[in-house]
Amino acid sequence: MHTPHFSRHARVLFLLGTILLTLSRPSASPLPEMWDEPSARLFDYDRAVAFGLKEESSREQEGVTIRDITYAAYTSQRGRIKAYLIRPAGKGPFAGVLFFHWYGTPNGNRNQFLDEAVSLAKQGTASLLIQGYFPWAVPPADAKTDRQRVIDETVEVRRALDLLLSQPGVDRKRIGYVGHDYGAMYGAINAGVDKRVKAYILIAGIGSFSNWSLDYWLKAIPLSDKEVYREALKPIDPITQITRAAPATFLFQFANSDEHITKEAALAFFDAAGKPKQVKWYDGKHELNVEAARDDRRAWLTQQLHLAK
Repeated sequence: MHTPHFSRHARVLFLLGTILLTLSRPSASPLPEMWDEPSARLFDYDRAVAFGLKEESSREQEGVTIRDITYAAYTSQRGRIKAYLIRPAGKGPFAGVLFFHWYGTPNGNRNQFLDEAVSLAKQGTASLLIQGYFPWAVPPADAKTDRQRVIDETVEVRRALDLLLSQPGVDRKRIGYVGHDYGAMYGAINAGVDKRVKAYILIAGIGSFSNWSLDYWLKAIPLSDKEVYREALKPIDPITQITRAAPATFLFQFANSDEHITKEAALAFFDAAGKPKQVKWYDGKHELNVEAARDDRRAWLTQQLHLAK
């Protein structure tokens, strides 16, 4: 028969043994400590790195200058970034808008928003339209690789803002961002780590990189690797970072018949953003190539960035 004192002693020994056993047992899916690093440090970069901007060509269109340029990427393996710089006539001050395209056809490249940028230039807006790299040029691969690629691509968004803001006459207090699909997702991350953009338009974006990477590229990997992938990307996912976006304002645009994004996923992304924000739905599919959406973007930017009408 055990005494109460002995029972307490036994229980303490049992608990200590359980703790030691748990600590000594390796995790089935170990997650690197770096995945818990604060995002403010993850997206740091040296702003002194030169752009080495080169103009490939330049043309005038209805009083608007369209410059076809390239500049050095921050990560050397990417090479040079293709972009368009759009500038109105005159000395300014101009509002500034950064455009980032979707992953799809047609115009899954820097050409997607060219017509819209030219139209905005007539209202006193300078624009930069950049060419994406991940996953446009390289497909998703694994948790560690893709996590770093998302960080690198977000740094390139921040560098693109540096380049846009360096243009003569651009008003730092009137900066907008328009992104579609992956372009919207990178915009949402940027909103959480960079406070220079006043107004965002996010078109047919989703809150998690894992959803598309695992559904379309990495279907065949083991379930344990899929969980590692989700955990690796979660701290830097759009739906995580957009919660830190205040005081930026948002217009979300979604398609009623989107074949890639459910309404539940779309609303979860919208709900994660702080106010002020709006959401608009349009008849169409994921490419959202509808006139009403373009008209709403122009009207919303005109209001938010105080453009000429």
